Amino acid sequence: MTSFILIFVLIVISGLIAVAGDWVGLKIGKKRITIFGLRPHYTAIFITIVTGILITAFTISILSIASIDVRTALFGMEELKEKLFNLSREVQVQNLQLSKAQKDLEARTVQLKDLEDKYDQLSQDIIEKTNQLDELIIAKDALIVEKDSLSKDVEELNATIKALYSGIAYIREGDVIFGPDEQIAINIVQGGKSIQEIREQLIIFLNTTSNMALEMGAKKDERTNQVFIISQQEFEDMIQRIHESSEEIIVRLLSSINVIAGEPIVAHFNLMENKLIFKINEEILSEEIELVEDVKEIEKQLFLLLRKVNILAVKDGIIPDPKSSFVGTISAMNFYQTIRNIIESETEVKVSIISSQDTWSVGPLKVKMEVSPANILDKSSTEKI
Repeated sequence: MTSFILIFVLIVISGLIAVAGDWVGLKIGKKRITIFGLRPHYTAIFITIVTGILITAFTISILSIASIDVRTALFGMEELKEKLFNLSREVQVQNLQLSKAQKDLEARTVQLKDLEDKYDQLSQDIIEKTNQLDELIIAKDALIVEKDSLSKDVEELNATIKALYSGIAYIREGDVIFGPDEQIAINIVQGGKSIQEIREQLIIFLNTTSNMALEMGAKKDERTNQVFIISQQEFEDMIQRIHESSEEIIVRLLSSINVIAGEPIVAHFNLMENKLIFKINEEILSEEIELVEDVKEIEKQLFLLLRKVNILAVKDGIIPDPKSSFVGTISAMNFYQTIRNIIESETEVKVSIISSQDTWSVGPLKVKMEVSPANILDKSSTEKI
């Protein structure tokens, strides 16, 4: 509203100044007054020009006094432009900073999203690990129970071993040292050597075995001063056979009759080639085992399977131990792990008896059990089979 009043006043005043100027010009024209030596006509023009100047000056003065914006537009334009330029630069800088801040915000947002994803993943891992821990605790309790059961089995086995040792001791306390055709000692001689080398090796073997027999209760023959009574012809024939052979020969010294303590040993030799019976990792026998929960029943089935392997190995040519009639050993850890695998299976399984190494006629046969489809790799202490 004030602006309209100001404009109205300026119009009125300008009109009055114009009228006054025209009136002055008219009077001067009539009186033919001159200014600065000018002709009256030009004097009137001059007065008109001065009147216009006065109108403009008065208008600018009034506007400058009445309006700060007019004063700024007339006298502070350069300063205003400089301030505007500086403000524009500041705005650009602020825009750049804002853009950078927005990019940083986007990057932080992405990082925050990654951290949230990692947090969710870690939370899930914690839940899974907690569940696994619960399962391990349950498994631990089950293993403790199984350990107690195995401890009882070990006690029973120890009792059985003691009983077996007791039986062996009873035999040793008797008069009979060796039964008929019982193996006294065994040795391996490489065929193809000279007769003298073979004879010397066999004499060393007989001397070593004689010392063992003396410790067991045998006595030397008074006539020959030897522990063993052996046919000289048989001894020479044996040397000749070994000499003519190109293979390894197993020499077994067997008692011919019952050997009584305090008497010399009537003995004879048995020769056989030391053949490769089973190759390493060769499957000897496999059978399906019924799924039962009774550990002792599973042990019974496995022992029966091992007994069949023992019979098969002897039939194929492996020489059994003369005292126990066993041909080899199996890892106790492998045996009990096989039992565990059978118990944990949900269906009937096939148990395979595998040769652990190349096995020759002289033995011993070392085997391992594998449950299909499990792969048993444990190898530790051994158990007679």
